[in-house]
Amino acid sequence: MSTHQQLLNKLERRALNFSVWGNVFMVIIGVGFAIVSASEAIMLDGLYSFIHLLIALLTIRVSKLVMKPSNDDYPFGYWMYEPMINLAKGLMIITLLALALFNAFAALYSGGNDVVLDMAIFYAVLATVGCFVSAWIVGRLGERAQSPLAMVDAKNWLVDGYISAAMLVVFIAAYFVLDTQWAHWVPYFDPIMVIVLVALIVVVPLSIMRDAWHEIVGKHPGDDIEDTIRDLIDSVISTALHNGYRLRLVMTGRFLLVHIYFKVEADSPLNSIEALDDVREQLYQAFRKHYPFVAMDVVFTQQDKWQKIATGESEFVQSQQ
Repeated sequence: MSTHQQLLNKLERRALNFSVWGNVFMVIIGVGFAIVSASEAIMLDGLYSFIHLLIALLTIRVSKLVMKPSNDDYPFGYWMYEPMINLAKGLMIITLLALALFNAFAALYSGGNDVVLDMAIFYAVLATVGCFVSAWIVGRLGERAQSPLAMVDAKNWLVDGYISAAMLVVFIAAYFVLDTQWAHWVPYFDPIMVIVLVALIVVVPLSIMRDAWHEIVGKHPGDDIEDTIRDLIDSVISTALHNGYRLRLVMTGRFLLVHIYFKVEADSPLNSIEALDDVREQLYQAFRKHYPFVAMDVVFTQQDKWQKIATGESEFVQSQQ
């Protein structure tokens, strides 16, 4: 592992450790204030933090695992664990939201919840500030570490911050309604707020699950990444040295897998192992400036069929005949 990668790993561990202790604090105050204030919305916030805590602990384990070298049991390393843990995050959050939605409808049916608004407002202020500050800190560290795990954690903190901010607004509104002719509606504020929060939040775990699933199944990482890689290839190796190439890209967590298949002529200047390895070295160094965690395979061939065989295209064509 290079010195630069070690620095990125250190930054990632700082982000994830901060997230763990931040969630310990949020779970304690969330569940505590939920009991004191009798608020289902605050309980949802506390349980969301508890799920986030469990995920953060798993994330720390996975962040160490994905950096281990390949072995006989895992010949391609442990990269796939990273999108898998993000997929699990999304599933756990969806499950929590479903339970919260069920409880909210049950509360509406039974006449709502009588919330201790003073305590609820105090909690909402504390949680809103804490979550947004945590989102900023974890997000900054995650960007510097180029860590998908930390960036997903930052997104979770941001969601939790929006939950707390929405609760603050509703609790303040309920406080001012208490002395009006609409005071009988106040018990319904809490379960209605839970339903609205679930509707607003559900898009976040769904997007996390979508992105993780795309990485697991090997979907193309996007035109912006491909354009960058192609520009780097053209800057390293002149088109006069080859007759085109085929490029395959897969992003798995933080790792970018780059497969390049160059077609060259028999009289190409690239006529020795040393010359080919020199091109590989230049490509690798160019890629690493943009993507510190890159796995690369560069093949040179004179026949198109080897490009097709390498991508499985020839087998597909034969199966269709």
